[in-house]
Amino acid sequence: MNDYVNDSGLLDVGDGHQIYWEDWGNPNGAPIISIHGGPGGSFSDTHKALFDPAKHHVIFHDQRGCGRSLPFASTENNTTQDLIHDIELLREKFEFETVNIIGGSWGSSLSLLYTIEHPDRVSNLLLWGIYLIRQFETDWVNEGYPRYNFPAEWDRFIALVPEEYRTNGESIMKYYAKQIRSTDAEIVKKYAFEWSLWESALLSINYDPATSIQEVANDPHTLSTAILETHYFTNKCFVAENYILNNIDKIRHIPCKVIQGRFDMCTPAIGAYDLAKAYGENLTLNWVNSGHLRSDPGMHELIKACAEELRVTNAI
Repeated sequence: MNDYVNDSGLLDVGDGHQIYWEDWGNPNGAPIISIHGGPGGSFSDTHKALFDPAKHHVIFHDQRGCGRSLPFASTENNTTQDLIHDIELLREKFEFETVNIIGGSWGSSLSLLYTIEHPDRVSNLLLWGIYLIRQFETDWVNEGYPRYNFPAEWDRFIALVPEEYRTNGESIMKYYAKQIRSTDAEIVKKYAFEWSLWESALLSINYDPATSIQEVANDPHTLSTAILETHYFTNKCFVAENYILNNIDKIRHIPCKVIQGRFDMCTPAIGAYDLAKAYGENLTLNWVNSGHLRSDPGMHELIKACAEELRVTNAI
């Protein structure tokens, strides 16, 4: 996939941050900005596998504090509004008058928020694993409602939290956040690992506990994900409750395709359903009998097929 990289670099977005970007695919293809998940993740070749390098011109980037962006795992000047600002700077840098916005999970949230802020700059939306940043969606994971499906995994996660911090999801998050910001490197490593391990149990319909432990231990994004997720979630992602649905009128004229796993234990399917109801006829909701990951059975193929259609609305 790296064979199709036209250029790459660091973009100075201000506030002491530089974001890493790659210009990929056909410069005359359908213009796309791909937005990764997290907060705290990064883009990889698995994101590139969704696109056709002959037909798509894709800009990938690592969000502030993520991946190859600098400074790594920094929460300073790192808010949702900052990330929206950075996407707009990328659009301007590559001189896209309008652009297709594509993202899953946290990337779906950021895609919707960017589009609400800049509706005249977005031609199509392609989203999956919908997260609307409503408090109950955050609580779903951090208060442990999936524990009825993953009881041992929840017991392991909550065992590190003293009883007095188990009153609700917010206090659990704040306790983890405090430990992840400890000056003791071993405590940081331990709590970041357990934070990511609980979340990893909820991602794929093909979950395997032993594989999950190994993958989290070897994932270079485990620390940044734990730091940035606790930073964002304890600050309610820096947006008002129900902000996306309350502002859907601004974007419902933009064609939107959504792919949602019915058995998604990370971002429950109600988010995609509520978005579709609020959005109206310009949103097509596709259900897949899968989990949260874009690599789950049926998810990858359908996302790729929907991305392929972007060449029709943005002809080369």
